[in-house]
Amino acid sequence: MLEPKRDNPGNQRRPGSPFQPAKAAAPAVPNRAEPLATPTLNDVQRLAATTSYSGRKAVSRGAIILVFYFWLLSGAIIFSWIARRTEFFPGDREIVRTLQKRKNPWFRRLMIAISEPGFPRVSIPLTVGIVGVFLALRFRLEAIFLALSSTSVLINEILKRIIKRPRPTKDLVTVTRVINEPSFPSGHVMYYLNLFGMLTYFLATNWRPGRLRNFFMTICVSLISLVGPSRIYLGAHWPSDVMAGYVYGGLWFGGLMTLYLRVKAWVHPAKGQTPEVMKPLQQPGESE
Repeated sequence: MLEPKRDNPGNQRRPGSPFQPAKAAAPAVPNRAEPLATPTLNDVQRLAATTSYSGRKAVSRGAIILVFYFWLLSGAIIFSWIARRTEFFPGDREIVRTLQKRKNPWFRRLMIAISEPGFPRVSIPLTVGIVGVFLALRFRLEAIFLALSSTSVLINEILKRIIKRPRPTKDLVTVTRVINEPSFPSGHVMYYLNLFGMLTYFLATNWRPGRLRNFFMTICVSLISLVGPSRIYLGAHWPSDVMAGYVYGGLWFGGLMTLYLRVKAWVHPAKGQTPEVMKPLQQPGESE
């Protein structure tokens, strides 16, 4: 009896045989719908959390820096008190003319570049961008106070309207840009001192030393230090306007930092638990 003929493995049609052409394996196509930004943002948030000090340590470090800051500021306040009781500010014209003797075009461009972030067309998006970065890193309390740093602009406007001191004129010094508003105190200086000063303060108290942190701190301190000379060099302010900007801006900065430390100590108490209502303001990594 003949058994039915079965296909043996050798007679089966394989891909690539004459009976059935082989099909090339389809290349793997990446799914472009997958979110690419989330892992990157999580990595950045994790890095920010692991390189930062604890909230309690940030409070203690901030208090030490604030005491030292007020000690330095007291000298500027005494100088301002003496200057405001004289009929004229001695040395205003001489300092401006000495600075403006430098006719180097590169130096002039540097002074203009340093002053640009203080004008609204740059300062508004700059402030919003910095606040957005801190929100993305989940340092929400710091983001709130960086936004509050802009209130120095309102204080500056009030002081200018009260004092009504005219700006330097072209018959006295070289004026690069005519600005039709009072001069005393310098709004650029107050804005820089509060925004970049607060940014420096947060970097110094909340993150451990590192190249990136030190780089940003150097940029911020340089802008604060050079904005005053740049406003004098460009003929926008008298030196006494700039000094008053540092004094008034420093006082406002000190008030904001005092409030920040009080809230920070509430969010990260030395003893006990963080109040439930304040937990959204905790630093990343401490609430998990």
